[in-house]
Amino acid sequence: MQYLSIEEGRKARGLRLVLVAGTPGAWGECIKAVYHVKGLDYRPVAQKMGEPNEDLRDWTGQTSAPVAAYDDERIRISWENMLWQAEQLAPDPPLIPKDAHARARMFGVLRELAGECGLAWDRRLQSIAAAGGPSASPVLARLASKYGYSAAEVETSKLRVSQVLSLCSDLLEAQHAAGSDYYVGRALTALDLYSAVLVAVMVDPLPHALCPMPEAMRAGFTAPFECLKAARPSLLAHRDRIFERHLPLPMDF
Repeated sequence: MQYLSIEEGRKARGLRLVLVAGTPGAWGECIKAVYHVKGLDYRPVAQKMGEPNEDLRDWTGQTSAPVAAYDDERIRISWENMLWQAEQLAPDPPLIPKDAHARARMFGVLRELAGECGLAWDRRLQSIAAAGGPSASPVLARLASKYGYSAAEVETSKLRVSQVLSLCSDLLEAQHAAGSDYYVGRALTALDLYSAVLVAVMVDPLPHALCPMPEAMRAGFTAPFECLKAARPSLLAHRDRIFERHLPLPMDF
């Protein structure tokens, strides 16, 4: 993937997406999946993992990726804002249900996956712990600061991860029994994409040929945390089905 610098991305027009350069940043890969399904063209802009990224702070007021920028519209820095922006830029195919009850169900589970102290957040905490904690390297120290790392919080994360993986498995099994391959109704939604990507990167990572990532990152996400056993075969089968039907492989960073 050919990245613009932060300076180049700031000056460019159209849709730009700040991503963690060269690695599968979980939230970035999720919004990339949304863009792919919607056929949205964008220009990737490089954020450097674990570095100060002061130029990104100067542009967006913070240093994390992903960030979505479109022409002179306000910068989007949260997963929910980026998802709504994508829906507005490319309404077809819809990935947010129009029915309020279905929409509430979808966003409720999405929050458990992508929100603060959700699955992706907690798996990041666990990967830092597996790599030796914040004292192991400056990169881990910066990540630990961003995610509120502590030994107590890592312990708490284990219950939350187990609960969310069980919840997702339960929902998919109930949907399968009702004749659907998707989380909500009978059509693809953003929840399917976020679930498939997060499982593929952070829960049961796809092989290196399909999801290349630095060895240290893969070691962090494959460390044998007991809570990961809550991901039942239905959740892994859903990951594989969504990639087979809707998303390209290998993943490109």
